[in-house]
Amino acid sequence: MKLRKFRVIQWLQAAAALLFALPFYILPHRAALRVGELIGAAMYRLLKRRREIGFKNLTIAFGDALSAQEKERILAATFRNLGKSIAETLHFPKMSAAYLAEHVNIIGQENYLAAQRKGRGVIYLTAHIGNWEMASHAQSAAGHPMSIVVRPLDNVYLNRLVTRLRTLRGNRLLARSDQGLRQILAALKNQETVGILMDQNTLRSKGIFVNFFNKPACTIPVIALLALRYDVPVVSAFIIRTGFDTHELRLSPEI
Repeated sequence: MKLRKFRVIQWLQAAAALLFALPFYILPHRAALRVGELIGAAMYRLLKRRREIGFKNLTIAFGDALSAQEKERILAATFRNLGKSIAETLHFPKMSAAYLAEHVNIIGQENYLAAQRKGRGVIYLTAHIGNWEMASHAQSAAGHPMSIVVRPLDNVYLNRLVTRLRTLRGNRLLARSDQGLRQILAALKNQETVGILMDQNTLRSKGIFVNFFNKPACTIPVIALLALRYDVPVVSAFIIRTGFDTHELRLSPEI
């Protein structure tokens, strides 16, 4: 048995995470974001292996179209955004619906509502862009909660904490597992919105290869299969940071 599977180890990990999170929660919002940004900058400097992977991926995607300096600039900004987004997510319990409406500009809500009116549920296609946790949080605060497909964390205590943050405003979590498809179908039958992040690699046995930046990439076909087989409308939803503490959530017309 791996050491991390022992409950006492998991409890200690969760306690350490809470100690790390507490100062962020206590700090005023903008101060917490600033500290998160500094931690992200430190991660960029210290996590050499992750930085190398990021640089390699940018080279695969853009080749010589970007200089080495530009790639490093993008990487550094990405790490800073990650640190800031962690701090932001830890502040979810303090964010009112009014705050979210002021700081997250939702563009294309009419596209989502048009898909919803069809009465067959909606697939909310998204990815790990910007502060992706903020996207579903802001949408639920606007009166449109959803079911989100996630992989539960291995640490049961940390998983409970993260689940609480993700479901503060009525969102529901569906486990990405062998039973997950059954849960998704049940939610769509109930005319719910199902959020699926589809920008991660998957097993050959479960995925399909598509052209991505002129490279074959294995992705999940479940969204296309559901849309074709059950005539479920698909709306893409991507959030980007537009300022220090502001965002723009863009909802596309039905695909």
